[in-house]
Amino acid sequence: MLIAEFTENEEQIFRQTVEWLSAKLSSAPVLIKQQVVGFQIDPFIRTFTNENTESVYLTAKEFDLLYFLYSHKGQVFTKEQLYDNVWGHDHITDTKNLTSFIRKLRKKIEPNPDSPQYIITVWGVGYKFDEEKP
Repeated sequence: MLIAEFTENEEQIFRQTVEWLSAKLSSAPVLIKQQVVGFQIDPFIRTFTNENTESVYLTAKEFDLLYFLYSHKGQVFTKEQLYDNVWGHDHITDTKNLTSFIRKLRKKIEPNPDSPQYIITVWGVGYKFDEEKP
């Protein structure tokens, strides 16, 4: 084993160099996104990929509704709360329209729309995104 010996001045220069390199070479943490096969929502490019890794076209409001529910997994929202959060406070609430909207969205995202596993109806209250799903 070879051991280098430094003079006091060389030792100081070595320490300063190591500190300078450590400061210059350090970087901010980078988000490494794990590639998941199947159901994916990307809010940055507003896309949805189903379980079969197929991109599914969603209208702007369909995406907004899906992303809102997905972002609040397990939380139950009334139809009025969904209107307020997705369409905005000024929008006229028509619960029949929302029911139809949910049905159309389920046809696009659910493997079996007649037995939904993502957007769940909470009878007498509203809807939620299943907290156990991706």
